[in-house]
Amino acid sequence: MSRKSRIFPLMTLVIAVFPVIATGQTSVVLNPAYRRAQAMVNEGNAVAGRALIDSMVTAASPGTNEYAEAVYWRAVLAATAAEAEMDYRRIVVDYTSSPRVEDALIRLAQLELSRANHDGALRHLNRLVTEHPNGPSRPRAGYWMARALFDKNDIPGACAANADALARTSENDAELRNQINYLNQRCAGLSLATATPQSGTAGQPAPRDSSLNPATAGSSGGNTGTGITRPVTTPSVATPPVRTPAVIPPPAPARVPDSAVTERAPASEPAPLERPSAGAAQFTVQIAAYNVKSEAEAMVARLKKRGYQARVSGNSAPFRVRIGRYATQAQATAVQRSLKAKQITGFVVQAEAR
Repeated sequence: MSRKSRIFPLMTLVIAVFPVIATGQTSVVLNPAYRRAQAMVNEGNAVAGRALIDSMVTAASPGTNEYAEAVYWRAVLAATAAEAEMDYRRIVVDYTSSPRVEDALIRLAQLELSRANHDGALRHLNRLVTEHPNGPSRPRAGYWMARALFDKNDIPGACAANADALARTSENDAELRNQINYLNQRCAGLSLATATPQSGTAGQPAPRDSSLNPATAGSSGGNTGTGITRPVTTPSVATPPVRTPAVIPPPAPARVPDSAVTERAPASEPAPLERPSAGAAQFTVQIAAYNVKSEAEAMVARLKKRGYQARVSGNSAPFRVRIGRYATQAQATAVQRSLKAKQITGFVVQAEAR
């Protein structure tokens, strides 16, 4: 059988249920199609591998964790950092119950670190620590937090985060423990009491960041600090290796409070450069997501007063607030940047069907 004939039957592969692997309080159902797609990409057959992932996204029902899993793997195997970041953000905004949220937050932090945006990386990691204080990815989050803080020359905060990560890492996770111990060489001679960051420093988990999903603020987690606490056993998670895409998008800024939307009236939203053809993929700028529709409608009303073509997307929670429809991702990105200049933070996603 030729290589080509071996690949294309995979496109019609039906989702199979494989053994469940625990990931903290949730579980991931492994599907061999994702591993096969990953192998294709690694072997140089990226087109077929990504086509298989696209078929999995199409086969899954939007709004389910199965759909989030397919989107997650699409991000893992994305051709560019911009495409990967868009899907990771979609998971942490729209699929907060997905077991992939923690890993998506870490990968977003890694993308920020790759462009030296240490504060942006710490925002993602602090959100993970706050919302998933005992999650299976907490030790990894502490390790990456330590790396970001070392890069910022916050040695005490970095050492405290590193010590906490080591205390939470399972004895069976030799690779992570080795990475943490390697970083720990920079803490020689620094006492733990000195290393423990004070409230409000960069190493301290910030209050829950509700910029991505304001309606769910306060639903879980707490301010746990970064000092050494009881170790947490980390179960085995089917997590693919991190791939660094070639294209690095601009940093994602922090979301400003809703009150900032009503401060001044800017020019109306930039119009698309071309009218998209029927059935063509479109892009939009997502501003927020709410569990309560009335809150989303209130945000839309404020945006419309400022001249933006805002709308509520979705018939069930989360209700997403989105601006415009654009024929290309580049046009949507241009609008996103103009919004950023007016202190309205959003990110580009694929638009929903009309």
